Amino acid sequence: MLTVRISVGRIFCAAICSFAPLLVSAQYALVQGPVGQVTDADVMADAATRISDTARATVLSRPDNVGQLASNVYVQRAMAVEAERKGLTAGRESAAALALAREKAMADLYLADFDKSHQPSEAALLAYAQSTYRAVDGKQLDAPERTRVRHILLKQKSPETRARIEQILSDARAGKDFAQLAKDNSEDTGSVAQGGDIGFVTEGSTVVPFEEAMKGLKTPGDLSDVVETQFGYHIIRLEERRSAGKRGFDEVREQLLMQARTALLREARAKEAQRLQEGMKVNEAAVNTFSSKFKPSDFTR
Repeated sequence: MLTVRISVGRIFCAAICSFAPLLVSAQYALVQGPVGQVTDADVMADAATRISDTARATVLSRPDNVGQLASNVYVQRAMAVEAERKGLTAGRESAAALALAREKAMADLYLADFDKSHQPSEAALLAYAQSTYRAVDGKQLDAPERTRVRHILLKQKSPETRARIEQILSDARAGKDFAQLAKDNSEDTGSVAQGGDIGFVTEGSTVVPFEEAMKGLKTPGDLSDVVETQFGYHIIRLEERRSAGKRGFDEVREQLLMQARTALLREARAKEAQRLQEGMKVNEAAVNTFSSKFKPSDFTR
């Protein structure tokens, strides 16, 4: 007998990284037919295996998507009924496949519960992130000169819009809060909620007129004149400029915290995999006998 450890990645990663707890609701039929009905719970279970956590709400918010998913589940169920009617489930391999499918579903539930109960603490995440930052090769943290700005954008190019943005610029120069002016007026949907803050940008990452106006700002708080680009009229406010060099921890903090969460969860899963394999032994003779029945050429014809 030979004791081995099965790959942690194969046991844990695929299921635990993609599975999310299902929503609980009163079940009701979305699709009905001769082979039965498909409920909201069925669609949620199916969506959890097919659609990422981040996209699931968006997909399920559209009735046409929900209808298609429910129809797909119904067809799958109808095929299962046909398989049973034809006796296709009676064989040894079919029975094993069905048992494994049930075990995988149960394992997914266990993994989701494990993941939920082993979330790293904020202190552990921060400590891991800081340790990673100290250990990273300095070259990986090198960054070119970067500039952080806020801007206000009005998209429509017209004399009326030009007059309006000139008035906004006048208000900003008179001391009105630029972030609030951006929230009240900017048409840049990507930055309006942040008061026009577009974060740090580097040379070549914005259109030329915007970049040239940005370079002309020297001191935090400086305001540009009205800048016209292909996107419309802009007013730009300098927030901060950082010289080329090693990025500070705060600049990479969120990225490192995400990496820390992944790494710490992976460690927890590895320990759990080892615990679950305690006492497990591989029958080497049986494995060799099974393997000897196959030749690579059997699968390449």
